[in-house]
Amino acid sequence: MWKVLILQTSHSLSDERTEFLIKDRLSFMRFLGLGLADPVPDANTIWTFREALTRTQIGGEPAIQVLFRAYEAALTRAGFLAMGGQIIDASIVAAPKQRNSEGEKAEIRAGRLPADGKDKPAKLRQKDRDARWTVKFSRAKPSDDGSPRVDLAVPAFGYTNHLGIDRATG
Repeated sequence: MWKVLILQTSHSLSDERTEFLIKDRLSFMRFLGLGLADPVPDANTIWTFREALTRTQIGGEPAIQVLFRAYEAALTRAGFLAMGGQIIDASIVAAPKQRNSEGEKAEIRAGRLPADGKDKPAKLRQKDRDARWTVKFSRAKPSDDGSPRVDLAVPAFGYTNHLGIDRATG
């Protein structure tokens, strides 16, 4: 049951979803040491076990906190860095598409101003020399009838905005 809580916590699963995924994923069953015909704990059993650990006190704090702290310490000793509560996101901020000639593109890629930039400062101000083309991938959702669908790759011009936040530092 402790391994069930480890799976549930590391994948941010509800009790019902944990029960379903244990039945569904061979990797979860293998981690728990279960065979295909073995019984799987139901959502109520998982909830009851977690609540019992929460109510039980060890040294004045809930047993579940003590156990997870010991588990994280064991992972750290083994060389793993377990960081809970992280969000890492990269989104694309669109920029207006540039209408540059091949010569202007080569100059911008080389880090130089386009040749007519010195003569026409108003035109130069309209050129975004820092934005780049990238491809944004989107996985296709499975179809109802099971037929394969095609993943999408959409070209985008702009900037990549990275965001990283964790529970400890905000």
